[in-house]
Parts: sequence; structure tokens; C-alpha cells
Amino acid sequence: MEPLLGFEDAAAATDGEEISSSSSSNGYKLVPWLSWDEWEDVRKSLFSTSPDKIAFALNRISTWRSRGCLPVVIDVTASIIEIQQKDPFFRGEGQKDDLYSEQMLAMLYCMAILRLVNCVVEKTRKQREISIADAAEAIGIPRILIDVRHEGSHRDLPALVVVRDSSIMALNWLKSYYWEPQRKQIPFQKDETSNIRREIKSKVRELAFCLKVNQSPELRSLLGKEKRSRHHAHHCGRNKIFSFMAGKVHSSKLGGNIIYSYYLFLPV
Repeated sequence: MEPLLGFEDAAAATDGEEISSSSSSNGYKLVPWLSWDEWEDVRKSLFSTSPDKIAFALNRISTWRSRGCLPVVIDVTASIIEIQQKDPFFRGEGQKDDLYSEQMLAMLYCMAILRLVNCVVEKTRKQREISIADAAEAIGIPRILIDVRHEGSHRDLPALVVVRDSSIMALNWLKSYYWEPQRKQIPFQKDETSNIRREIKSKVRELAFCLKVNQSPELRSLLGKEKRSRHHAHHCGRNKIFSFMAGKVHSSKLGGNIIYSYYLFLPV
């Protein structure tokens, strides 16, 4: 199953999007949105009934595509909804679009479904010996989507009414597979993002200080003196401790056990 964004690659959607070449070694992955608030705005707009909000979401996802590393589940979701927006059946009466024939719409739907099955299922096939149908069944993809993919790839193009209904099933599955689980993880993602930002700010401050030291001989000299001073104080302190312990040992008349106990608590 496609791991959720920001989580480990090996996890499934219930275990947690793809962390492929865009992943870093620490388990995080690059995403094209600026924040989880932006992602949530797109999700709400994408599944709204307002054409203007849907257009906003599709435009934003188009921007995400240009940045790269767009999760395939988001890409396919946007493609299906964009096709539906060109389909008079979903747009309503009085908004017919003569630019797209039924044949063209059926082909567009079929291509989007084919990409959904191929791209998502291939990421979940741990064993190449199992069929795509079996792998799809394991993650709950409706059987009709597998049939549409097979018919469109190897036989005649399925009828528009079939692929239209299949597009609705595909969106419902995508919601349950990716969009809803990811939405529920957003509070955790925000906390993690805040921690990462704090760590980045800390590292930037350290880097800026190091650059300032390297560019300032006076500051570098002052820091060197301070470091030597701390080392000298530490060395003197250790000598005092050892002298104190030695005096205690020599003045003791209680035997060897006390010697061992003193040495036990000497600072390293």
C-alpha cells in the first residue's frame, strides 16, 4: 500500500506515500506543497461541489506537478476529477462541451484508471510472481477497475458509461486509501514539521556563528583563549580532586574498602 507522506517508506497506508528517489536518508521525503494547511485546502476544494474551488485545486496540483515528487495518488485523483469536469454528465445540463466526444472521454477515463492500477499496484507488489489482480485485491482496489484496465489495454475500449461509473469508484477508493488516512495524520505531521523547523533554525544559527568566527581573527583568538582557560580550570580541578582523595586515603585507618570506594566515585 502507498505509504503516507512523511512516514517510513515500507509502511502501508494503514501503516502509513512513496519515498523513492526523493527521500532523504533520515526517513523523510520531499513534497511539493508548502505546508499541510495548503494540502488540506487543496483536498477540500478538490472534493467540493463548487466548480471554482475544483478549478483552484486542479491549478494548485498543476503547480505541484511542476515542482516534481508529486505522489501518484494525488496526480491520478486530479486527472480523474479534471476529466469529470469535461464530461457533460458531471457538469450538468447547459454546459455541454462539443470538444470531447464520448469516444475521447472514454479513452481519457480509461487511461486514468489504467495509470491508477499500474502505478499504485506496482508499488505494493512485494512478489513479482503474483498477478496485478491479486495485488490489487490485497489493497482493496475494486475489481471493475482491474477489468477496465485489462479491457482498455488488450481489447476494445470499454463503453463510456462503464468507465464513467468506474471513475466514481476509483475516487471513492482513493479517498479511503490515501486522502482520508493522510488527513487524519496531519496533526502529527504538523508537530513533526515544527520540530524539523526548530532544528533547521538551530543549525543555521550555528553555521552563521562559525562563519562569523572564521571571518573575524579577533573573535577566533578570543575563543581560543577562552577554550584554553576552560581546559586549564578543568585540569586544575581534577588535580585538586585527586589530591583531596589521596589525602583522604592516607589519613584513613579503616582499611582497604574505603580506598576502593573513593576510587569508585572519582570523575572520569
